[in-house]
Amino acid sequence: MAKLYFKFGAMKSGKTTDLIKTYYNYYEKGMNVLIMKPGDDKKAGKNIQSRSGAELHTNYVIPSHGNIYLIIANHILNVENIDCILVDEAQFLTEAQVNELAAIVDNFNIPVICYGLRADAFTNLFPGSQRLFEIADVLEELKAVCRCGEKATFNLRLNRINGELIPVFTGEQVSIDGIDAEYDSVCRSCYMKLKRKNENK
Repeated sequence: MAKLYFKFGAMKSGKTTDLIKTYYNYYEKGMNVLIMKPGDDKKAGKNIQSRSGAELHTNYVIPSHGNIYLIIANHILNVENIDCILVDEAQFLTEAQVNELAAIVDNFNIPVICYGLRADAFTNLFPGSQRLFEIADVLEELKAVCRCGEKATFNLRLNRINGELIPVFTGEQVSIDGIDAEYDSVCRSCYMKLKRKNENK
């Protein structure tokens, strides 16, 4: 029986690397794998790219209000059957789109593996992540390490000001790594220390 998976972690926890590894595990067995990502993810254009430089072409870039169920149904009808669906940056999906992924699992018996962040740089859940936590069959945390050596669970947004990277604790929820800002992954203790230091300036 197919399942809906959510593999989540902080920045630099190897989410995209794991997705690429999973793709090749299926591909080497002659299976059809479909790769999707939300349109909000402007990084690497229509591709997905890990920090190591490994890259895969996506089959579909999902518009912000695109119906994933209809996209998949049309693909199966007009292109080919699908053995697995991989979704990168799933935190950017809408609640409705996550529900559509669940319906794909249930109605087409296709496993769907989503990769994404748990929360934004201000410790708030993304809509897509929240819905995945609510309805995914399997939740798996991918680990990252903080600069202090502890497990990193928080995302720290950094803006470059006068050549120096400065932590930022307010702003828009969506700010793409490497395009709008830079990020680091830190533990809660380090995050709160940096936030207090910022507030006391």
